Amino acid sequence: MSLRSQILAALSGLFLAVLAVILWVSITSTRAYLEEQLASHAQDTATALSVTLGQSLGRGDLVLAEAQVVSVFDRGYFKTIQVLSSDRSTLLQKNLPVKIEGVPEWFVSTFGIDTPAGEAFVGSGWKQLGKVIVTSQPTYAYQHLWTTSLQQLGWLAALYVAALVLAHAVLQLILKPLYAIEKTAIDVQNKRFAPIALTPRAPELSRVVLAMNQMSRKVGEMLDAETAKAILLHKQAYEDELTGLVNRRGYELRLNELLQGEHQFSLGAVIAVEIDDMRLLSRAQGFVATERILKVVSNSAKSLLATLPVTILARNNEYNYSFIVVDQTAAQVAELATNLRTQVMSQLADDQAATMVGINLGVAFFHQQDKRSDVFARADLAVESARQQDRNGFVILENKPDENSTLGSFGWRTLIQTALVENRWRLLRQPVLSLAVPQTVLQGECMARLVDQQGELVPASNFMPMAARHRLMPEVDKAMVTLALQHLKSHPQQSAEQGLVAINLSPQSMGDRDFMDWFSATLAAMHTGANTLAIEVSEFGALRNVAATLRVRDLVRSFGGKFGIDHFGLDPQALQLLRDVLPDYVKLSGALMDEVERVESVSNMLQSFVTLAHSLDVLVVAQQVERQEQITALSAAKVDAAQGYFFGPPQ
Repeated sequence: MSLRSQILAALSGLFLAVLAVILWVSITSTRAYLEEQLASHAQDTATALSVTLGQSLGRGDLVLAEAQVVSVFDRGYFKTIQVLSSDRSTLLQKNLPVKIEGVPEWFVSTFGIDTPAGEAFVGSGWKQLGKVIVTSQPTYAYQHLWTTSLQQLGWLAALYVAALVLAHAVLQLILKPLYAIEKTAIDVQNKRFAPIALTPRAPELSRVVLAMNQMSRKVGEMLDAETAKAILLHKQAYEDELTGLVNRRGYELRLNELLQGEHQFSLGAVIAVEIDDMRLLSRAQGFVATERILKVVSNSAKSLLATLPVTILARNNEYNYSFIVVDQTAAQVAELATNLRTQVMSQLADDQAATMVGINLGVAFFHQQDKRSDVFARADLAVESARQQDRNGFVILENKPDENSTLGSFGWRTLIQTALVENRWRLLRQPVLSLAVPQTVLQGECMARLVDQQGELVPASNFMPMAARHRLMPEVDKAMVTLALQHLKSHPQQSAEQGLVAINLSPQSMGDRDFMDWFSATLAAMHTGANTLAIEVSEFGALRNVAATLRVRDLVRSFGGKFGIDHFGLDPQALQLLRDVLPDYVKLSGALMDEVERVESVSNMLQSFVTLAHSLDVLVVAQQVERQEQITALSAAKVDAAQGYFFGPPQ
């Protein structure tokens, strides 16, 4: 129970006790007053009757005396009227049974009203003839007491409700700083460090708010410092200092990730720019002149290409650039390259130094699953063709169809749709092991395989691009999730021994409302089993739809599962994504593994990133680990876990 509820409950109990005492005192005092009135009424009636009865009984007229008694008794205000003779024998007696209407029996028994009898002697002259005894009827007294009690109860209840509302409002005002403190504590837990703006008047709460703000500020400063350090090391490892573009190492890693990673595309293009005679210009006019030309090229590329959905803008070496764009048609790429060349040449038209150099621009196309070396070779061919064509040459190589594709787009779509209908899928799992000693299995990542009509397994890298092209990924993900959950249900003991079951969701599925409704209903139907699931999304998908990523994260966590980001660490915005999303774990891009053991700047960047992730309570997992030397380097960087063929293939 919350503090506010406890205080309100205590105040309510105290107030109800006071109101109960007030009501009890009021009822009993009213009852005492009514008893006095009944006694007075009975006595007055007895006195009045004694006078009239003295006259009739003095003459011995008993009939007249009875008429006098009946005239008073018939009013209904009396329970009994009794006339006694001088020898105490009964001369006359009238009785009216007590009949109380409209009053509950429990009230009558609880608050019984005494009806004292009124007595008066009957005499004629100096002669005493007898006595008259009158007892009032309590019916009207009970009814009056009941009505009065109800009215008092109503007023007291209204007073209680008004007091409760007032107490609630006052408590809301008093406890507002506590709510702010609670929110800040939750924000700190979630690694958000906004200060408490409210300053309470109570000195005790004011000191608590001050302490919370100081703690939040210091922790936030430490995390900001770690983030800034990680960003700086990331830039030093993968960014060109002069132009702000990706350097050669970052270009190779990101291109490799693009060709083999999660993002599916049908056509990619590399716009290669190579500047001749820059060393001659540098010797003649100095580095400032060459730097000006380099910045014109890089800034033009940023202004024209950086806003596209997927790009890699790189400075390969001193005077070479490679600009990668995907998901654009050949005509769109040609237009972009033409605009880039036009903008560069127009900005250098009045630059005398630019006349000493030649700016060659070539465009080559590639497809997913092409080798990185093939992309480099085509780019070199394009730029060399431009150089051979003319000074400041410009060439766009022909976009040749993919000769390796035997099925074609329609064939792949048919194969995938048939597999969905016939449920021809196979789910493999690859373990994720902790690097601590002794090693434990943290999870098993599920990997999809399509079973073709010959019963052969088709790797995901072959069919996933076509599934994405034909918008079939939500259906494919449904099939994969269903298979994983069926395995989880049929092998509960095995699942417990192999850790969490990790399932990847595609960007298409995250943004598909029907899929998310189905996925939410599926998790709800699992009851307690959902806490053995780990749902992963790629860094690419998370960066391009942060809102959908947060919805998936919150949904999975609401059922007790874990949320992770896959292929993490190459995008410049990755570190900010880590702060914004706060996943339970991240899986580093496999492209980093080849360099982490031999490139010092990459190793330093990784150590800084792991420190930042741990300060955010985020687990770090390495992927595509294949050698003991990589394990040694990862352990030195304090990476938590790893997966790859070093531990075993998917099976």
